[in-house]
Amino acid sequence: MTNLHLRRLIISAVFLAISLIFKVSTTLYIPLFGANDARVGIHGVFAIMPAILFGPWYGAVVSGLADVLGFIFRSTGGGAWLWQLTVIMVAGGFIRGWAWRLLRSRSPVAMRVVVIAITIGFIFVGGFSMVQLRQEGITRQFYDYVEEPRALETYDMNTIGRLVIRRSQNAAYPYRNLFNRIIEVTVAPLGVGLLGIILLAVDFALSKGLKKEQFSNKLTGSWNGSIMPLALTVIVVSLLINTANSLVLWGFAAPAWGAFPFAYIWLPRATVALLNSVVNVFVAVLLLRVCYRLPHLKALME
Repeated sequence: MTNLHLRRLIISAVFLAISLIFKVSTTLYIPLFGANDARVGIHGVFAIMPAILFGPWYGAVVSGLADVLGFIFRSTGGGAWLWQLTVIMVAGGFIRGWAWRLLRSRSPVAMRVVVIAITIGFIFVGGFSMVQLRQEGITRQFYDYVEEPRALETYDMNTIGRLVIRRSQNAAYPYRNLFNRIIEVTVAPLGVGLLGIILLAVDFALSKGLKKEQFSNKLTGSWNGSIMPLALTVIVVSLLINTANSLVLWGFAAPAWGAFPFAYIWLPRATVALLNSVVNVFVAVLLLRVCYRLPHLKALME
């Protein structure tokens, strides 16, 4: 093992230790549906930093160890350790490191334009779908007035209404499935649009503070000082991890959750994850500013 890798491992271990200390001592656990709590705290950002500083493999190892050791040191919810959740955390750590390498030197203006375009597109899709479903009178109670959902004809419906009904009427539980389909074409696109607005707001709030440092060349190297790639790396990947975890718990690990539509499980957990990850972006910016000011640490990053 080279001296470079050894020093990176030591620093990664320090971040892991700090993450575990904060997780055990300061993390707030919110019970949801009687099993497996949602966590609120800044411990996660310290497990994220090795992926940002040293790359995807360091991020994968530290994220996996943080999940396993965190469960050992503070098991919550009365449940057993789930290897599926650890695999998701490892994959998330790898994706964070890969995403940061891909985005960190991109043009801030180009990234903002892309995020704005995607935000407008998803808001339009969600709003258009809501209008189409309202025209057809399709709500979550729609099947309450239909004797046989599978026999329902959809030829006279508009495009969105036909899509939702056809995808739900042949399901094992059409009434429950209909709600999920409605969420997919309305709340989900609008949620992505809201996420885009949050990313732009975080970028605007933090980029102003870094502008002087960028122009004075105090921040140099592989990172151009733009906040948008950091916000995308932390917030979007955290939501992907949260969604994958929720799917595992809903489908396999928490039998009581299966009685609810997936949207009921996912929305509160995603909201907590979103708020938590926004805070983590602010902390990550502070940590990166410190790291780029330390010549020896900066050399390990480059």
